[in-house]
Amino acid sequence: MKKLLAFFIAAVAVVAVSCNKPSNGGGNDIDWSKVTVDGFYVAGEATGSQEIKPECVMTAGVNEAAEGKPKRDGMFEKYIVLEGGKEFYLAYSDGGKLTYYSAELKEFVTPEEEAYNENPEKVLKGKLVIGDSPIAMTVAKTGLYHIVLDINKAGDLKEAQILLLDASDFGVRGEMNSWGFTKGEVSSFSNAGTTFTLKDQVFNNNNAKFKFATGNYWKVTLDDAGKVKAETSLGETGSGLGLAADNDIIIAEAGKYDITLTFKLAQGDFNKSFDYDIKQTEKIEITAPETMYMNGGQWGGDTWDWNSDGIVELQGIPSAPGLFWCTRWFDHNKGFKFCAKKEWSGDFTGAGTVGYTVSEGNCFVAADGFYTVFVDGNEKTVEIAPAEVFGLGDAVFSPGGWDFDSAKKFTVNGQKMEITTDNAGELRLASKVHPSAPIEGVTTSNGWIDWWKSEFIFFEDGKIAYRGAGGDQARRQIEAGKKIILDFNAGTATVE
Repeated sequence: MKKLLAFFIAAVAVVAVSCNKPSNGGGNDIDWSKVTVDGFYVAGEATGSQEIKPECVMTAGVNEAAEGKPKRDGMFEKYIVLEGGKEFYLAYSDGGKLTYYSAELKEFVTPEEEAYNENPEKVLKGKLVIGDSPIAMTVAKTGLYHIVLDINKAGDLKEAQILLLDASDFGVRGEMNSWGFTKGEVSSFSNAGTTFTLKDQVFNNNNAKFKFATGNYWKVTLDDAGKVKAETSLGETGSGLGLAADNDIIIAEAGKYDITLTFKLAQGDFNKSFDYDIKQTEKIEITAPETMYMNGGQWGGDTWDWNSDGIVELQGIPSAPGLFWCTRWFDHNKGFKFCAKKEWSGDFTGAGTVGYTVSEGNCFVAADGFYTVFVDGNEKTVEIAPAEVFGLGDAVFSPGGWDFDSAKKFTVNGQKMEITTDNAGELRLASKVHPSAPIEGVTTSNGWIDWWKSEFIFFEDGKIAYRGAGGDQARRQIEAGKKIILDFNAGTATVE
């Protein structure tokens, strides 16, 4: 990594300097006595004006690398249109005292083998220097740029640094493109107003989610050690668009939409500079999905291949169109998501609020273990709970045992479950599916779904056979004292 940052040199201390104008002419036409707002300014001809206006002040930076994603003292960010080939610099105004900053910007290409996950392919970087004659900074082409800098006030970086990310390709990531990336169309760039337009975006589900983003990545890393990262997507904050890593924009009704994102240079937080509009052009009627699948690192391999034999087909619940369940062993560090089809179209994660979390667009459980998943495919909601699997019938309870309250529970042994029969007789098996809230006509007075609606069995071939949304299954007789071992991920059962 050190060789990649050879253009950086030792950190500089932030010191007060005189208010002399830069000798390169960058600020010679600016009357700083008229500047009444303290802060970091992006200044110079490249901004489209020689005037210093409050809207040129950078906002406090939000550090995505720190727990809780707080504002970081000494970190600043700004979206601003810069004209290609024209000069700009930075000036910090503090009660009439000015400190001029600039850097020798060089292209930094993110190496694939380095720990810069989800970063853009390349950015401009440099070491911030202070002086009355700042180095002229320029960009090659006119566009919207995301400027991130840190003056190393905390003293935990190698040096004060600056990064410029070309944000001219603003577009969308969400359920319309399986959280990939679709670039918006833009005619021209101006700090007085720049509009990105995306037509005919299709949302097949109610309450679909998306964000505005700069390219197919979520963050940009400023420093070599990864201590400072900036968010590169915009979500709904409740008061407009802003840096919102955890807040999505919600499309209430399925349909085809035209979406516009407008940038206009403004003072204050990011939501002051961005506005958006969503207009439905066509309504899409929703029908209950007939199938539901789960893909992920554990099911589709490293490439999440929908053609993999490991893709999980969830089981439908009788007389409940669009409701599905499954029980599997999950590794906590392997993400997953759901779709009614075996393809990246209409896939979803749910909210991540009941028994699991959503990180970077994928679902995760908190710890390795057996879990039962309940999916409402009509509303695209997901609930996950520690699995409870039971044996029912005369073989494991006498007499009968046809209720979860009295059924015999499987125990966990490694990544398998096992139970021993008490008697000779009929054996039936079921996973307890217990939604977090009652569902009229689906859940019992106890809150869970009737056992026969999540029933399964196995026969001489040793393969687990699920009842699903179909009719009653054939009976299975078994002897007393037999150990039944279930491997849900392999879809098999053995008897010892």
